[in-house]
Amino acid sequence: MYYLQLAILALGAVLLNYNFLISMLCIIIFLLITWKNKNLNARKTIICIIVFLAFFIRGAYEQKTNTTHISDEKNIDIILTIDDRIQVNGNYLKGIAKLNKEKVLFTYILKDEKEKTFFKEYFQGGMLKVNADIEDIGEKKNFYSFDYKKYNENKGIFKNVKVNDIKNFEENKGIISKIKIWRISLGNKIHKEISFDKSGYIEALIFGDKAYLEKDEIINYKNLGTSHLLAISGLHLGVLISLIYFILLRLRFSVEIIEKIVFLVIPFYMLISGFSPSVLRAGGMIMLYIIFRKKDMTKLEALLTTFILMLFINPLLIFDIGFELSFLITFCLLMSDDFLSGSKNIFTSGFKISLVSSLASLPILVMNFYTFSYISIISNIFLVPIFSLVIFPLVLISYVVFLFSSTIFNVIFKPILNISFSFFDKIQDLFLNFSPVVIGRHNNYVGVIIFIFILGILIYLNKNKFLLATLGVLLLFFTLLGFSYIGEDKIEEVKIGKGEIYYVRGGRHNLLVNTSNNIQNFYNDFRKKDVEYDIINEYNKMLNYEGKRKIDYLVLTSFKRDKVGYASELAGKDMVNEVIVLDKNKHKLKEIIELAKFKGIKVIEIKENTGFDLGTIKFYYGERQFSVKGKDREFKIEVDD
Repeated sequence: MYYLQLAILALGAVLLNYNFLISMLCIIIFLLITWKNKNLNARKTIICIIVFLAFFIRGAYEQKTNTTHISDEKNIDIILTIDDRIQVNGNYLKGIAKLNKEKVLFTYILKDEKEKTFFKEYFQGGMLKVNADIEDIGEKKNFYSFDYKKYNENKGIFKNVKVNDIKNFEENKGIISKIKIWRISLGNKIHKEISFDKSGYIEALIFGDKAYLEKDEIINYKNLGTSHLLAISGLHLGVLISLIYFILLRLRFSVEIIEKIVFLVIPFYMLISGFSPSVLRAGGMIMLYIIFRKKDMTKLEALLTTFILMLFINPLLIFDIGFELSFLITFCLLMSDDFLSGSKNIFTSGFKISLVSSLASLPILVMNFYTFSYISIISNIFLVPIFSLVIFPLVLISYVVFLFSSTIFNVIFKPILNISFSFFDKIQDLFLNFSPVVIGRHNNYVGVIIFIFILGILIYLNKNKFLLATLGVLLLFFTLLGFSYIGEDKIEEVKIGKGEIYYVRGGRHNLLVNTSNNIQNFYNDFRKKDVEYDIINEYNKMLNYEGKRKIDYLVLTSFKRDKVGYASELAGKDMVNEVIVLDKNKHKLKEIIELAKFKGIKVIEIKENTGFDLGTIKFYYGERQFSVKGKDREFKIEVDD
């Protein structure tokens, strides 16, 4: 327990600089563990005090120094050093570069086909002399939007460089840059030379780059609670090491030799996978366990030691969701050994592991993504073994074969991969009929309540008090559903595409005034985007944030496509309960009205100089305008004739 006490104390000390509530929760847990175990003598107590002070100072120092030294500039000539993969979509290029040894985001509008071909097919990093504008990363656009600015600041990125013109290009010459360029070249080789529908999986599982996966596939994994399969983690590293042991033991290598090989493979895999926190956690834990195993270091102690070291090296990792999930799930699995070890068969064992993993991840997923996939408890039993024991090893082996012979890959491994992915997709489709529970965005107090629930349930499971654990799960489920109905009345102006719409929440209902238009890709030349952004994602994010599945009322104050063009899509996807139209526009909205009636959506017509309420929000349709008025905000929307 001493390692656990140190880890909790270190976490609480760092969080004291960022989140007082969660920090106090950590300190309370530390005190409860100490009170129950009574295991701190004078020496251990002094070490605890030193650890707390050291991590508090380390966190404070990181908070103070995590700033930018680059000022905003216009039309300035600078040199960008690029040693990571870039993304090209249509004529739009973006990536991460270094400017004066500081990481920055950069974007560039490609000028012609030749330039696009160079960056997409041949560019493997280098130094670009450019003319550019330097500015702060923009604030989030809408109330529900992901805070991209804060996300990047936690990674030490504060500026966005908009490149106006590229003047010169030189190759990087440093050793570290050469290694990174080599990694880029391996990834580009997949993109250029493998003509395979699922080639994005090879890039995701080997290089940690999910940019080439289909958006629908990523959403499916998220809805099933199996996103961890796509992010390189301890699961994948464990499978890789198991493969090494399996092959080399049959070749009669000694365990000592195999461990030395593993020590070489782990850092190499960390390198090509981009040093993601989950891989660092798994790799560090395995290496520590092997080194100190003869000194009776347990897996839990290896995990907690890795956590303490990584947290001290980079305190900002506490904001990395991959870091949070990786450590919390692994910790809960190791602490639930009594519960897991009592399994009578493989199915029971799989169910227990899936249950503990799902419960452990729930607080983080709910607080960051506002949904929870209850079906993940069952889907993980089937999907994780197939993916980890069939798909991932096949991807690894086929990629190694591809490096030596693309012919063998195409003739033998490509058909096998197609069959394997087809089988996996069919099983996945069975579970996609179950929609995740939408919780909505809540404050940290709700997160603490959920965490306490989970802690209690896991304790009861390990004490074999299954009735109390079941009651706890049911109570947690209904509590989460209850949270989805909690929310203050509000009016929000929302920008989607080029349209301005208004979202209103009043009581238990919500209302949307107008919609955006479809964002269409009109280009047929090099500017045509390879990956289209589906605007439905904006509406899904907004509803998830609000804990809603549908828009209760959709008010259309116009007939113009730039203001209501997406109304048909929302109605067609059953995302609207009722449509409200103004009397003077009903004939010009005939197509939308007919579609709504066909889908069983109630259509309400309101006449001029009438109003209605939604909670504390008041609506009024007057002459040439539709007004929305709350306690402290009011919008007047022009009505089109």
